[in-house]
Amino acid sequence: DAMQVLNLPPASKYAVSTEQAIEALALQCQAPVLARRNLYIQFVFAWLTGNGDLHGKNVSILADLHGRFNVAPIYDIPCTLVYGDDTMALTVAGKAKNLKKKHWAELARVLGLADRATQSANQLALKAALTVDLSELPFEGSPLRGAQRELRFRRMELQ
Repeated sequence: DAMQVLNLPPASKYAVSTEQAIEALALQCQAPVLARRNLYIQFVFAWLTGNGDLHGKNVSILADLHGRFNVAPIYDIPCTLVYGDDTMALTVAGKAKNLKKKHWAELARVLGLADRATQSANQLALKAALTVDLSELPFEGSPLRGAQRELRFRRMELQ
C-alpha cells in the first residue's frame, strides 16, 4: 500500500496527499504513466460514490509472478456520505472537502495526465459510478436523501 511504499507508519494513512500516494505507487509500477491514470480513476470514483475512506492504506499495487508491479483493484469502498462524512480521506489539490472539477483537473495536471486521458478517465469513473445505487443500502430518510443529493451534484460537476 502507499504507506509501505512511502516508508511511513500505518497511523499516518491520512497524513499524505493524493498526489503523494499516487506518485509513490506509480513510480514502483512497470508502466508509471498508466499507473497514474488508473490510480487517478480510483480517487475520482471514490469521490463520485461518496467514499471518504480512500486513505494511504486503501490504495495499493500488486506484484505479478515476475515481480513487476501494477495497480491493485480498488477495495474497501464504503459510502461514507450516508454517515455524514463528505470529505475525502486524502487531499486533492490541497482540499479534502468541497471538491470541484478544477481540483480534479489540477490533480491530473500534477500527475502529468494529458487532457484527453483525463477526460477519458473521468468518463470511465462516471460510467462506473452511475451503476452505484445507494437505495440498495440499509439507509433511509435524510441520510440517504442527503447522500444521493450530494452524489448527483458531484456527478454533474464532473460532466
